[in-house]
This record gives sequence, C-alpha cells and structure tokens, in this order.
Amino acid sequence: MTNCKLCKSDNISQFNDQEIISYKGTELSVSMEYSICNSCGREFISKQQIINNDARMRDAKRSLDGLMTSSEIYDARKKLGLTQEQASKVFGGGKNAFSKYERSEVSQSVAMDKLIRICLKHPNVFREMLASAGAGIEEYKGEQVCYENNIIPYIKGSAANQENFKLTTSKKIKEGAYG
Repeated sequence: MTNCKLCKSDNISQFNDQEIISYKGTELSVSMEYSICNSCGREFISKQQIINNDARMRDAKRSLDGLMTSSEIYDARKKLGLTQEQASKVFGGGKNAFSKYERSEVSQSVAMDKLIRICLKHPNVFREMLASAGAGIEEYKGEQVCYENNIIPYIKGSAANQENFKLTTSKKIKEGAYG
C-alpha cells in the first residue's frame, strides 16, 4: 500500500474499472487498477498498479493477436517440465526471456509462440529441441527420439486397397528398420 503524496494519508482505497483501449482497429476491454485517497479525494495510480495495468493490456493484445498470454506461457512451460532458464536454453530468446514473458513484461514473437505450441503438441519434436539445446534435464536423458511409434494403422476397410496390406506389429517394424 502506498501513501497519498498530497496529504500523506495512508487511508487509500483501491479500485478496478474496465477501460476500453483501441488496438488494431478493435476495441478491447481491459481491467485497470487505480487508487483514491479517502482523506483528500486524490485519484492516482501506484507504481505496482502501473505494472499490473501494463501486463493486462499486453495480455489483451496478445489474445487479439492469437498469441499465448503470460499465464498460458507459464502453464506451457510447467507442462513441459522446464524451469524458466531451461526454457530459455531450449527455445532461445535470451537468459531471462521466459521470466519476462510470464510477467507480461514483453510479448513473445509469433515464431516463439508457434514453437512452444508445436512442442506441446509433438513430444518428439520437444525431445529433439532438448537434445539440441543440451538442456540437461534429467527426466529426458537417455530417451531416444523414435518416429516409428507414431504410425497410425488403417482401420480395415477404410482404404480402397486395404486388402493388399497386412497390419504389422511394432516389433516387426523395428526388426525391419534396424535389421
């Protein structure tokens, strides 16, 4: 809590109001924080409220742009089992990139956003990213990237020439692939 700079009172009330901002020809409604001194009636915005308001505006803009919000980036990083530092090593963007993304201090690029989404959807791609980054994450060490387990068998009768093919087991595939 902060004191009023006019009357030095600590009798301050905090409020949230919706503010309409224009972004790329669209009006966005964003919740904004501010304070009012109950002693002298002065309305002001504290330093922390400015930081919070900026983060909310940046997240609203991210959403409109189709990018993950700061909380979605945090959830994605946790789902991938990475610390902020490890995520920066794997995805790039600098030592403190993920810390800044998650605090909504800066917005990630479209390319970074796509890369995170691809890694969430395709674990094999994520493991390759880990290996190339040398992130040294214990639970992924020793795991070999293998695309053979991603084979989707056709359901009988679903292909016009299905009778010409026989379904093989994973073991037969591996034997044929590795000799």
